[in-house]
Amino acid sequence: MAGDYWEDAVYSVPPLAPLERIDATGVFDWIEANFSFDGGKIDWRLVSEGHAHWRIDDERVMAEKVIREIRERISAGSAVEHAGDGLSPYGVRYSADDAGSITNALLEIPEHHYFLAEDRAWIVVVSTEGDLDVLDRFNP
Repeated sequence: MAGDYWEDAVYSVPPLAPLERIDATGVFDWIEANFSFDGGKIDWRLVSEGHAHWRIDDERVMAEKVIREIRERISAGSAVEHAGDGLSPYGVRYSADDAGSITNALLEIPEHHYFLAEDRAWIVVVSTEGDLDVLDRFNP
């Protein structure tokens, strides 16, 4: 198949097709400026206040938990920014109205996922190994 599978088959169809594309570099620059790393992952041991961690091996349960965590944090009129660290060709921005279906579709892409409030008040990180980390930076 010619072209980029993720662009052609995933990002060009609903619910991801109409999303605003963003440069994922800005998301990763912010993450790198605000967190310490252990290897290629955020070193969560160095984050204490406002941090929660779960280990979830069931993909369906993981998706439900991630969607719930994002919905609890996003307010009407605000947006979530998503960047994936592997197969996603760019970041995307989406609103609270579509948070469930879009988050679920993004989680289908096998990569580490970074969901952030556009004002950076919180971050939800999902690893392919089954780790879910949530940090409320301004609500410890």
